[in-house]
Amino acid sequence: MIALRSLEKSKGKMNIPMMYLHRYLRLTPVLALAIPMYMKLLPIMSDGPVTDRVNFGDFDVCKRTWYLSLLYVQNYATKEICLGHTWYLAVDMQLYILSPIFLISLYKWGKKAAAAIFVLMLLLSGCLFATMMTNKYAVFLEKGGTSFEGQRKLYYATHVHAAPWLIGLLFGYFLHLSRNKSFKLTRISIWLGWIISLALLFTSLFALYPAAQSSAVALTMLEQAFYYTLTRIAWPLSLCWVVFACMKGYGGLADSFLSSPLWQPLSRLSYSAYIFHVYIQLVNDKRVRSPSYLSDYDMMLSFWGTFSFTVLMAYVMHIILEAPLGALEDILLPQRRPKQRTEVLNKTQADTS
Repeated sequence: MIALRSLEKSKGKMNIPMMYLHRYLRLTPVLALAIPMYMKLLPIMSDGPVTDRVNFGDFDVCKRTWYLSLLYVQNYATKEICLGHTWYLAVDMQLYILSPIFLISLYKWGKKAAAAIFVLMLLLSGCLFATMMTNKYAVFLEKGGTSFEGQRKLYYATHVHAAPWLIGLLFGYFLHLSRNKSFKLTRISIWLGWIISLALLFTSLFALYPAAQSSAVALTMLEQAFYYTLTRIAWPLSLCWVVFACMKGYGGLADSFLSSPLWQPLSRLSYSAYIFHVYIQLVNDKRVRSPSYLSDYDMMLSFWGTFSFTVLMAYVMHIILEAPLGALEDILLPQRRPKQRTEVLNKTQADTS
């Protein structure tokens, strides 16, 4: 939505190299620091008797594949991903690289481009469904799970995550077109929207719960393929309703909760928290030297302890790395957001007056 508004103001002009450069400088420094920390510092901090039995990832592979992670091609280029959870960075970067094609198409051809993007979304969903059915890739429920090759094709590949991303793109286009329109919805329509949205969200979360809890409940390959394909459409559609309802004044308590300024500090720390949360989890797991008693209360203690230390570590990384590099980028690349900064400054001066 913001990008399309910028295209309108600039009459279709987009500084694509600057977009890519900003994105790369935003993501890469933290990732580049994380790789040696996982390789060298983690073994020192988490040396214990069960170290070799906690097999989240073999970080020695970083010696061979670290550069693929910094190029954001590790989800396709190698079977030995340096930091396993960073597959998402590759997906996100690759979709970001493609985004100007869709944005410029929407700007130039409008609804015709939107229709083509919608068809593409359906084709990608069909590709995911066909991949599961053809290769018999399970949704990690059977004993032993699915093969690593199956995980790469169902989870790491960019094209299987593109459908929900395209739904978000089309929704942003819809918001762009309707930015000056008012929607007067009846109370029944509002309740129906929230009920359907929550039903889709909870179905996506809990539909597999019975099969995951009991081996007596077995899902056929067709059922698993339908679930895995449709949930990637249902989830983003539900989020689209939440955003729409909150923007148009139908959010109620959800709008107050999601718009709270309390989320702003966490939003600044979210990227470092994503990169280093596995680090904290592995430190906790690998240093265990005695049996642990598992209960709901103990699991809550474990969760909140891990969450707190993750946020603390993310704060440190933000202060010593993200914030200084962001300020340096603004100094070296001042043309990136001049108008926005001027508007903010003028508004601040007006409020002060």
